[in-house]
Amino acid sequence: MADIHEAPLLRARRVCIAGDGFPQWSRRNDEPRPPMRQSFAHFRIALYAPILAGALLVSGCASLPPPTAELDAAGQAVLRAESADADQYASDALAAARASLQRAQEAMARGRDDEARAAALSAAAEADQARVRSNAARTRAELLQKRAEIAELRARLQIDAAPPAGDPLDLPVTAGSAEQRAQALDADPRLAPFAQYERLQARQALAALATVARRDLPAALAQAERRVAVAEQAARIEAARREIERLERERSDLLIEASRRDAETARAEAERMRLQAQLQAEEAARLRAQAEQVEAVLDGAQAAQQDKLGAAREKEAALARKEAELVAGAKLPPLRRDARGEVFTLAGDAFASGQAKLTSAAAASVKALGIYLAALPGGAVQVIGHTDSQGDAAANRALSEQRAQQVRASLVAAGLARDRVSSQGRGAAEPVADNGSAAGRAKNRRVDIIVAIKP
Repeated sequence: MADIHEAPLLRARRVCIAGDGFPQWSRRNDEPRPPMRQSFAHFRIALYAPILAGALLVSGCASLPPPTAELDAAGQAVLRAESADADQYASDALAAARASLQRAQEAMARGRDDEARAAALSAAAEADQARVRSNAARTRAELLQKRAEIAELRARLQIDAAPPAGDPLDLPVTAGSAEQRAQALDADPRLAPFAQYERLQARQALAALATVARRDLPAALAQAERRVAVAEQAARIEAARREIERLERERSDLLIEASRRDAETARAEAERMRLQAQLQAEEAARLRAQAEQVEAVLDGAQAAQQDKLGAAREKEAALARKEAELVAGAKLPPLRRDARGEVFTLAGDAFASGQAKLTSAAAASVKALGIYLAALPGGAVQVIGHTDSQGDAAANRALSEQRAQQVRASLVAAGLARDRVSSQGRGAAEPVADNGSAAGRAKNRRVDIIVAIKP
């Protein structure tokens, strides 16, 4: 790309005006055509438009084409600055670029091509200044954020902080003319590899100073100053980006180390928890075995106590039964036990046929039962009368109710507390034998005295 870097005056001497009025490039027969990378082609117009403009003004060619390329390049430069948030970080420079672009468009509309071309070149340079200033602000913020993240990671990992590194964006700007600043930028080893395109634009603007008319020199000098400033700032931005890339690699390494340490800590904690759980399980098993032993001892003691209590109750009940039978001169009614408790049953012959009055023998037996129940603490007593299925159901129910009430009254008379005993007649509703036979009907004619088991 040797011909890209040569001074615009030398290139202008090889420009001629084609039949259509537009400049065409020519080269010597012994000069090879330089290859152009595809990635460089997208800003070819933006690069050559200001170069051609300056060169053609002094080349002696007959005329210049309208500055449409310069206007397009300036518009693109303004759009790039806007995309870089120059409205936020470099609003003054962006406003100046927009104003210059507006002047260029108005001048071209009036046919004042030279004025339009100059204003367009100024707009492009001002827009590039706005763009690099905005990029510098955003790059500085990203650089500070990366350094803060790395400092936090180092503190977390207890790694000594790295010695403070200089900020490439704060590298001092060389004092002097635009030419001296460009030479200093080329000679600075810290910035030499960066911003080649912007350096080329700066060299072109400086080279054009030797060819412009005296009246155009201030504008050309200002243009060169802008281009050098853009190159300086762009080089510092690229150097800062390189530092950000290095910091990002360091951050990735620190994150990997943090993950490794976190994994080791997690494994150690898991092992600690496993051992703790194992110890707790062993302790729980020991306590459970001990509790089982204590429970077995208590169960044995309780069982023995229950046996003793049961034996005492049995003895007390036997004595109370014997005493009741002696006092009443009769035996207690037959006894059976079921889920309801103790059930004493008076057979059907305890009453005269069709009547609710107890026979003398049955009355003595009920008296003995009342004395027995009154002598012992126990649960509620329920007297339930039953009949067979012979006769009218309503009459049977009434008869069963009367017989139950008679038995209840006899129990109360024998000493059983009135509020402890209740009576009910159920007729033939709950037979215990087949009503089809005399023997079955005899079993169904009965009065049950149910003593609930007291807990």
